[in-house]
Amino acid sequence: MWGTRFGTELWESLTRATRRDEIQKGYDSHADLTVKEIDGFDMVKRMAAEVQVMMQHKIDAIKRIMELAENIALDHKYDKDRGERLKEGRYTYYNAKKLNVLSDDDEGGGDEFGRYLSQYRDPGDDFYAPGYSRMSLTANKHFSGIPVNTSFSSVHVPTNVFDGEPKVINAIDWSRKLDETFKDNYQRDPSLSWQYFGSSTGFLRQYPAMKWLMYEDDPDMYDARMRDWYIKSAASPKDIVILLDTSGSMTGLRKEIAKHVVLNIMETLGEDDFVTVLTFSDETRPLVECFTDSDGEPELVQATTENIAEFTEAVNNIATMEIANFTSALTEAFTLLERYRTKKIGAESNQAIMLVTDGVPYTYETIFQEYNQPHKPVRVFTYLIGREISDLEAAKWMACENKGYFTHVTTLAEVKEQVLKYIPVMARPLVLLRETHPVRWTGVYADIEELQGKEGSFKGYKLMTSVSIPVYNKKNHTVRIAELL
Repeated sequence: MWGTRFGTELWESLTRATRRDEIQKGYDSHADLTVKEIDGFDMVKRMAAEVQVMMQHKIDAIKRIMELAENIALDHKYDKDRGERLKEGRYTYYNAKKLNVLSDDDEGGGDEFGRYLSQYRDPGDDFYAPGYSRMSLTANKHFSGIPVNTSFSSVHVPTNVFDGEPKVINAIDWSRKLDETFKDNYQRDPSLSWQYFGSSTGFLRQYPAMKWLMYEDDPDMYDARMRDWYIKSAASPKDIVILLDTSGSMTGLRKEIAKHVVLNIMETLGEDDFVTVLTFSDETRPLVECFTDSDGEPELVQATTENIAEFTEAVNNIATMEIANFTSALTEAFTLLERYRTKKIGAESNQAIMLVTDGVPYTYETIFQEYNQPHKPVRVFTYLIGREISDLEAAKWMACENKGYFTHVTTLAEVKEQVLKYIPVMARPLVLLRETHPVRWTGVYADIEELQGKEGSFKGYKLMTSVSIPVYNKKNHTVRIAELL
């Protein structure tokens, strides 16, 4: 009876390993100790209810931010000269990159706070500097030991965004009125972590205020519009087919720009999205050969970190040759999206084709009539690469006639900003409803815990999730527009 013998040996082994006899003696010698049976199902129900209350508090907080943002943007008086006043030092804001900064020739000594550059000084002061400001920051355990000021918010402006541009600086100006709501949310729910307002113009307003550390050997590449929480709220889930021109003319700088366009599109995708990249010259092929179905046909894959990594590796190794066959490429892309649409697989929401090329010879109107008329279920975005392009009309027609957007990308520096222009277009169906504000949660991710600015201060990772909600421009226009704030 090997089963009985095995059971006995297992019981005896576990008894010794867990010291069951000693534990039992402890219970026997203390008559006041009892074993109480716990209803596991009831315990899980209570835990779920507590988590639901906690999550609802977070949702209520972002709804208060959203409602105030829409109202103050509605009442804001646009000032086209505010950017000039910023340049001249007659207007400023708490720029996180220019907060508590010492001059390049600082010699130390005395109170460091007193040596910080600031616009809020007399113009004759040695430490007077337009655009700079100083603020008392205190290390806060709740924010991983990072020095913060819970009375204010600060603004991060990406490297590729100019804060003097009128639309940007006006949004920075009206959004400062969110501080009172940020503080109120934190007082109501002290378990709240960072609160953000991510503007479609590019800047990020962050509460509490903090200094954004800059390093010479590590340029600031952060852009809130590329973060998962922003993308999830800004646009619905989507099926994307990227058509990458790999014909013989796509060489040198054109090839590099095209690769960066594809990579930046990938950065805007989340796990709710499905994507594939098809390269085309004389033939159309999947960029990643294994992303095909059992019949060898291209398929969309979920935009997970692992799949994006596969695309990234493959796009860095593309070769260019032959002549571009746009008919084959467009037909393949439309056929693939139609298959997903009719079978109700993939994202089951928005669909788009992203065409990345250095030239479109014709409009290929018959293909669009066959596959995208009359309802135009697929948006078409065209990214025309290179400076020496004289004919832009065909590429413009493709995008404009198919509810998309045309972009001419001439340098590597402008790639990110040009790619991001597709997001508000994809958001239009949602924004036009105006009253519908879907709440979106990100997946759980690991946030680094450290004492910011102290080398070797890494403490570990803290698991987090973020909740976000879209904020709409509700101003009335002669022509109804759909615009995210």
